[in-house]
Amino acid sequence: LFREPLHVLARPRQDKRRGSPAPLPGDSSTVHYVDLHDSDKVAALVKEIRASHLLHLAWDTRHGVFWSSPDNLDWIVSSKQLLQAFLEAGGKRFVGAGTCAEYDWESGDEFLDEGSSKLVPATLYGQAKLAFRKSLFTVAAHHKVSAAWGRIFFLFGPHEGTQRLVSSAAVSLLKGEEFPASIGDQVRDFCSVEDVAAGFVALLDSGVTGDVNVASGEPRTVASILRTLEEITARRGLVRLGAKPKVANDPPRIVAAVARLSTEVGFRPKEALDERLRQTVEWWRRELGL
Repeated sequence: LFREPLHVLARPRQDKRRGSPAPLPGDSSTVHYVDLHDSDKVAALVKEIRASHLLHLAWDTRHGVFWSSPDNLDWIVSSKQLLQAFLEAGGKRFVGAGTCAEYDWESGDEFLDEGSSKLVPATLYGQAKLAFRKSLFTVAAHHKVSAAWGRIFFLFGPHEGTQRLVSSAAVSLLKGEEFPASIGDQVRDFCSVEDVAAGFVALLDSGVTGDVNVASGEPRTVASILRTLEEITARRGLVRLGAKPKVANDPPRIVAAVARLSTEVGFRPKEALDERLRQTVEWWRRELGL
């Protein structure tokens, strides 16, 4: 796939520290700065590029905001317009990024499966993602084009905001500060952003259609993640489990079934989860100059 010219549509960053999007493999990528909500400009650009494959990752992901942001509704409309422009330009395969929040988190399923688990999103974010996913498959079937929907679970890695669990804990521990947390018995499916990105590339380059969980499939408690970060940073005893109350109605278990990803797409994470945690800690160590 990367032998072909690559085009990235991105909004100009407001956070100067994070910089511009990095060149993609082979130095054949071109970055186009455009507001994806500007349908006329997007349509003209997509028509000019005339790509055969499109990977749609954009959405509102602001920490603490995206769950209920009205921008979710705007993203349904803009995503539909992007899809239509892509099809009009002769596009052949469209892959979109969904979310584990589309599933019913109260189902009690040991592993959330693409084929059998209920889709009952409890947030506007999950509802909006699911709404576009339904439109995607309806339109794709009508136009007889290939489409897939990759569901993301719990991400971590370099460049993420320090409000999120792994980076927040890593920064506190590296600074020698205590990290108060809940009891941490929630079971989650954590996966590094690098492996999720590689999973989406593999999905895009495959012929697999329909829903695919792009996750690790590895059940880990929040407490185990925090204890691992203590070991990596050599800051034992700074994580204070039980110092904070658990969030009300926090689901006890959210873990992906990854059979489709591993057997049909043929993708497995390149590195073990603990190694990815170590790499994230080392990235923050360099960022903090420690």
